Amino acid sequence: MRNPRDVFRPRPPSRPRFSRRSKIIAGLILVLLLAAILSLRGTARMWTDYLWFDSLGHGDVWTEILVYRIILSVIFIVLFFLLLYSNLAIADRLAPQTRPPGPEEELLRHYHDAVGHRRRLVSVVLAVLFALIVGGGTGGEWQKAMLFFNSVDFGIEDPQFGYDIGFYVFRLPFIQFLISWVFRALIIVAVLTAIAHYVNGGIRVQTTGQRVTPQVKVHLSVLLALIALVRAVGYWFDRFGLNFSSRGPVDGASFTDINAQLPAINLLLLISVLSAVLLVINIWQRGWMLPVTAVGLWVIVAIVMGAIYPAIIQRFRAEPEESQKEAVYIERNIEATRHALGFDKNPGDDNTADNVTTIAFDPDTSITVEELAGNPSVRNIRLLDPDIVPNAFQVEQSERTFYTFNSEVDVDRYEIDGEITEVVIGARQLNVADVPQQSWEGRHIQYTHGYGVAVAPVNSVTTQGSPDFTVGDVPVVTSPDFELSRPQLYIGENLTGYAIVGATIPEVDYTEANETVPFVYDGEAGVDIGSFFRQTAFALRFGDINPLISGFVDSNSKIIFNRDLRLRVQNLAPFLELDADPYPVVSEGRVFYIVDAYTTSNRYPYGQTPDISDLPAGSGLRKDFNYVRNSVKVVVDAFHGTTTFYVIDPEDPIIQAWRKIFPGLFEDFDKMPLDLKNHLRYPEDLFRVQTSMWARYFIDDPETFYANSVTWAVAQDPGTRITARTFVDELTEAIAAEETATAAATRQLERRIRPFYQLLQLPGEDDLDFVIFRTFVPVSGSGDDEDERKELTAFIAAKSDVGENGDLGEYGQLVVYTVPGTSIPGPSIVDAKIQADTEIADAFTQLNQQGSTVLQGNLLMIPVGDSLLFVRPVYVQATGETELPQVKQVIAGVGNDDDFILRIRPTLDEALAALTDPGGLSVLPTQPTAPEPDAGEPAPAPTAVPSESEQGPIDDDTRRALSELISELRATQESIDQDRQALDGLIEELESLLDSPSG
Repeated sequence: MRNPRDVFRPRPPSRPRFSRRSKIIAGLILVLLLAAILSLRGTARMWTDYLWFDSLGHGDVWTEILVYRIILSVIFIVLFFLLLYSNLAIADRLAPQTRPPGPEEELLRHYHDAVGHRRRLVSVVLAVLFALIVGGGTGGEWQKAMLFFNSVDFGIEDPQFGYDIGFYVFRLPFIQFLISWVFRALIIVAVLTAIAHYVNGGIRVQTTGQRVTPQVKVHLSVLLALIALVRAVGYWFDRFGLNFSSRGPVDGASFTDINAQLPAINLLLLISVLSAVLLVINIWQRGWMLPVTAVGLWVIVAIVMGAIYPAIIQRFRAEPEESQKEAVYIERNIEATRHALGFDKNPGDDNTADNVTTIAFDPDTSITVEELAGNPSVRNIRLLDPDIVPNAFQVEQSERTFYTFNSEVDVDRYEIDGEITEVVIGARQLNVADVPQQSWEGRHIQYTHGYGVAVAPVNSVTTQGSPDFTVGDVPVVTSPDFELSRPQLYIGENLTGYAIVGATIPEVDYTEANETVPFVYDGEAGVDIGSFFRQTAFALRFGDINPLISGFVDSNSKIIFNRDLRLRVQNLAPFLELDADPYPVVSEGRVFYIVDAYTTSNRYPYGQTPDISDLPAGSGLRKDFNYVRNSVKVVVDAFHGTTTFYVIDPEDPIIQAWRKIFPGLFEDFDKMPLDLKNHLRYPEDLFRVQTSMWARYFIDDPETFYANSVTWAVAQDPGTRITARTFVDELTEAIAAEETATAAATRQLERRIRPFYQLLQLPGEDDLDFVIFRTFVPVSGSGDDEDERKELTAFIAAKSDVGENGDLGEYGQLVVYTVPGTSIPGPSIVDAKIQADTEIADAFTQLNQQGSTVLQGNLLMIPVGDSLLFVRPVYVQATGETELPQVKQVIAGVGNDDDFILRIRPTLDEALAALTDPGGLSVLPTQPTAPEPDAGEPAPAPTAVPSESEQGPIDDDTRRALSELISELRATQESIDQDRQALDGLIEELESLLDSPSG
């Protein structure tokens, strides 16, 4: 029998074996391919970036920035390479002919055997590698370099060292970068050089004889002396950094900084120079005693004089008499901060803020019909809350799911029927995520743009309580006051991706009656994409091959990208900070966006760093700064894509420097079209910063400033909405959450009332101004939980209107009205009175139908004549898919803390009439009317009462009958109030029984 092992079995095919060399070559090929792809994509991105800049007429900006980046990187790479390679070459030349035997030699012998005569190549490779690491990132300092070489004087000297502010803003940052880079580079070179000497045998740690050769000692001593000298230079410029110290009660060099820290820095400077001298002398000395002594002294002085001594001076000399010791430095801080934040454009010895006008205003506690009827502010009282009505815009004006409005509409003013009228405006933008065709063709060729705007006057609503749109719908419907011949929006807020226009198939303009209306773009936006190379470049940039292979793209096609307007502006001018709220403007038949841009610096001596916690998340001012100017208004054409930077503050030294660098990027303000000038707004982010700072910096006297006894605070935010609930609902929630009223109030501590835009006739002025407005209350204390002071102490307005001839006029002027005493309630007190008012509570109960929510709009304080009027619109929003908020009631109030009158009525006219005269039916000079509801729709309570001239005169008998009816209704209301009080007493008795001990 045969052995099974003898049976022939075919051998399986063997796998091909690759040699180690083949694997290495294959790996290198893959790495090279990956690097080539990444390099190609990076090159494509650079080229397409340039094409985008060039299409906007600013290719020189891209080129200038790139040149600075390359020059900086090349200079510092070459500098470090020469520095390191020369020292490595010296180390090789100083290597001993024979290396002493010992355990270290055994470790290094393998290295020398491998390197052999290739030591120079190793030095070159090491120098190139470290040069790329240390010098490659310096291109990111291009802004500091540009400002250094194009610096401008402020014409103001810092009070401590006597240098112009421009030295700190433009030159010092780049100088400190240079010193820091050289210091770090020398340390790296010294360490690598010491390692080279060790490898070459010039340094031996474990030998019993000479551990460092004399030549190596000379070499290292020179390097260490250079490091000490560079540090001495650093100490010299560190002195100027004291101007930004935060050690004292305010920012800037304090008593301790000047009398302790500055002498310590000077002493450390001298010790650094002494150390350098001792290191040079050590060349001719045996051992390392002198440099070790110098370094030890350096460390001791740095600890004792640099940290301990200033702390002692601060604790035992400054703090016990801080108000006196710091008075001169607080005065410096006040003057510097006022100029740096725009309160004082011309600082001088008078210590006044020339951009702020302060007026005493003692308001009456009542208001008359004549004051209401004759005041244009009343006609523009805002019934449409920008925080609430976006839902109405979305429901009534989005038209299709692929259109959307921002979560907050904007406030502006337009001429309507011959009168300047405040409006809310929102752009109907493209929602790429919801276009009906989600193919590449649908997202990038067919659905390419938004469509038009919706505009509604703030003082008028329809009979249902919805916005009364003057401009709206798709296709766009306008009034004679608006021309919108190019409603297409190719640029917008948060608009992502890219669009290809001029393709062989038309775009979708809009849909009407289930039919698609085509559109062929004929504007200026976009980059030509007709050639093969450009199509390839954009395919690489976006990681999408379709622009290259699609038959819809031809020689007439253009690609529009960077469509988000903030990204567009930031790419063109990355050195500007942007406001969080760009806003659309209808002008010249198109939609433009205006973006407020800021120049900032954190290098203004003695300037106070503002609290930025009040700023919205998207604000460019959420950063460390102590100088700011709204120097530029950027106008972006949503149809043509053009982006123009208009300089509104040519006196700003920072914008002067950038104009020297990029002269073709900026335009003078007088070149802005007058119609756009008429829609400028004082920026909200800047106003937030200024109001939070002026609350303390209105004080001139340093001692009063330090005492913080008369400081203001921005008024507490009463909130913008509540849900009306029954007493049982509130009681159930309170028991479940175990919260008291105090705990509920604590949640509001850090919320401050938001500024609001309003057309107002300010007290003492004849004209109607478009202003941004905010209120102040007295500061309660320094603790986070001290926020009980809520009475009105002042209010501030910043003017936004330019002159009639197009100059700045009064634009940017700040007007502060101080309110004497403590009797006028602030917004939070008025809000509390609203919540406690029984008439208003009954109205809320009636409005709170099943499935609906009652929302309270912003509480507005409006100066009217010699009085202060408080107005709040009340919305009802049905829960469901639409959630359409509608104005159903208006609350109006006036008075002081002890005698405050509140009224709630279906219309503003009725509420104001109830405030002044129970029998009065109209006080507004002209009440805007709204169209009737569509047939079949239920009409709720009317939202406008016709004026007396419209309904005819009221005879005496009718007036007497109305007065008797009102008296009867008031008697009924008093009876209801008595019943409510009896019910409250019964509830208290029941609660006391519930709290009694059980028996």
